[in-house]
Amino acid sequence: MKKILLILWLLMSFSYAFAHPQDGMSPEDLMRHYLKVFNEENLPALEEVYHYPHVKITNGKLTHIDNKNTPVIDFEGLKKSGWKYSKINSIKVLAEGANSALVEMVFSRFDKSDKEFFRSTTFYVLTKNQGYWQIISLSSVGTVAGVK
Repeated sequence: MKKILLILWLLMSFSYAFAHPQDGMSPEDLMRHYLKVFNEENLPALEEVYHYPHVKITNGKLTHIDNKNTPVIDFEGLKKSGWKYSKINSIKVLAEGANSALVEMVFSRFDKSDKEFFRSTTFYVLTKNQGYWQIISLSSVGTVAGVK
C-alpha cells in the first residue's frame, strides 16, 4: 500500500512540476493573469502569455515579434510616461472557439499618485497553444485620460 501511495505521489508531483501556469485558464482568466504579471513586471511570465511569433498594432503602428529576444514590454519607456500600474476596466470575450478567441479589454494606466493618465481599448486574438491560451495578436487604441 505504501508503494502505491508513493507511486501516486510521485506521479502527481511530476505532473505538477510540468504543469503550465496558464493550464485551465479561460480567455478572461488569461487576461486577468496577463495584467497581474504585467503589473509585477514579470517578463518571463509575460513571455509565456504571448505566442511566438505575435503581432501588436498600437495606434496604427505594426510590431512583429518573432522570438523572446525582443522584450514583450518596454517597462523603462512605460515608467518614463509616469506609469506605476494598470487596472482592468472591463473584459468581454467577443468570440471563443476551441482554439481561438477574441477578447476586448479596456484598461487604464495610473501614476504614483493613483491618477489615471491613459485608457486603452485593446482587442486580443488568443490561440490555444499546447493546451493553454496565449496572445497571438493585439490591436489597441489609447487615449489620454480626460481628453476627448
